[in-house]
Amino acid sequence: MFLSSPALLDTSSTDRPAFHYLNFPGGIHAASVAYSFSGKSRGVWGIGLQYMDYGRFDGFDAIGMPTGEFGANEFALVLGYSQGTEVFRYGANAKLLGSVLEAYQAYALIFDFGVNYHHPEMDLVLGINARNIGFGLRSYMEGQRLQLPSDLRLGGSFKPEYAPMRFHMSLRNLQQREVDFFIPNPARSALELSSMDRIFRRVVVGVEVLPHESLSLRLGYNHLIRKEFETASGAGFGGFSGGFAFKVRKFELSYARMFYNIPGGSNVFGITTGINEWRTF
Repeated sequence: MFLSSPALLDTSSTDRPAFHYLNFPGGIHAASVAYSFSGKSRGVWGIGLQYMDYGRFDGFDAIGMPTGEFGANEFALVLGYSQGTEVFRYGANAKLLGSVLEAYQAYALIFDFGVNYHHPEMDLVLGINARNIGFGLRSYMEGQRLQLPSDLRLGGSFKPEYAPMRFHMSLRNLQQREVDFFIPNPARSALELSSMDRIFRRVVVGVEVLPHESLSLRLGYNHLIRKEFETASGAGFGGFSGGFAFKVRKFELSYARMFYNIPGGSNVFGITTGINEWRTF
């Protein structure tokens, strides 16, 4: 979806509104809606909204007296544009970010830039994506400076000519040599991480099995999630994800399950349809 990589915005997704819903442990819910359309030129435009609700919390003052319940939520309003040639596709997203934590609010304007290369003969796509480049408009507290999580990514997908599967890989946080990874065990330090562990925390891999043109089965692994959510009782299936997508009549339905650690994970439900498929004239 172009919400995370603007170069993915192309004519294959135009006039196909998409909706996704996610539920996380702890009563956290998130949703996104996106729509793209072709402009008068050869470019493609996209608009989208992402929203996350962290639920309700009990508030207390500095001496521990209850102050009542409060909510916390965040949103991103996205406007994207892309165009391309036969082998290159490049695009950009402008995002207005907002965060409300009780009575505190923060806003930022950020941009994502991406370029994809499509091999003219093989089913091979390579891409580079620079995310979260921008500035804060308002901070939670006066005099506070917002820290934006910039991220430089490289990615690619490849489908062998006669194999019913597609392989995916992305490299993340390439904008800096040293990354301050979160270590859940307080007895350990990030300095204790091996070189291979540091490398694989930047890597996300996946495979998509395509038994039928209307069905795809998906499996992925994120080493960073596995390590950062690991508990004293182990990681279990943490970092692994699995799901499927299938087409039925005028809809494409999808589901994915992401495992964080032994106690829990998140579910993602998606639905997409084509406006042109509903037209009778």
